[in-house]
Amino acid sequence: MRYKIYIFLIIMISLIFLVACNDTTNNSLINNDDQGEASGEFINLSPKDYERYNSDGELTMGIIFADPLGEGKDGYLSFVVAIDNHSYDLNEYDLSDYATLVNDKGESPEGKPKWELFSGGGHHVINYLLFPDDGFITADTKYIKLVINDFIDIPVREFVWEKEFLGIKE
Repeated sequence: MRYKIYIFLIIMISLIFLVACNDTTNNSLINNDDQGEASGEFINLSPKDYERYNSDGELTMGIIFADPLGEGKDGYLSFVVAIDNHSYDLNEYDLSDYATLVNDKGESPEGKPKWELFSGGGHHVINYLLFPDDGFITADTKYIKLVINDFIDIPVREFVWEKEFLGIKE
C-alpha cells in the first residue's frame, strides 16, 4: 500500500512540475496573480488546497480543479486528473464516459465532457477532464461534486470542492 502512495505522490509532483513548466497558454497550474481570490478578498490558499484524492480499489486518482487557479481552459471547467495503477491499461478508457459534474442543487453543465490527453499512458496518466462552462458555477453555488461512476473497479468515486475553492468573485 505504501508503494502505491509513493508512486502516486511522485506522479502528482511530476504533474505539477510538467504543467507548471509547459509554455502553452492556460496549462500552468501555478499562477500567483489572482490565486485564492474569493468574494473580492484574498484568502490564503495554495494549489495543493484544490487537490482531491481517492485510492479506493486498485486505482489511485488525484484531481485538481484548475479554474480557480486561473489555469482552466477557455470555455471549460477544467480538472487535471492523475491516475495511477498497476493492473489496467488506462489508454483503453475515456474518463469523460464515466464522469458527471453536479452542484449543490443537483444541476449539471450542459453538454458532454471531454477527456483531453496530456501526459503518460498505460498504467499512469495525467490528463484533462473538461466540462462545458455554461455558467454552471454561480455566486450561489455552495459546492461542486465530480462523480466518477463505475470506472474500472469501484462503483462510485466522489470529489467535492466547497464554495471557498470555486474561485467565485461576488
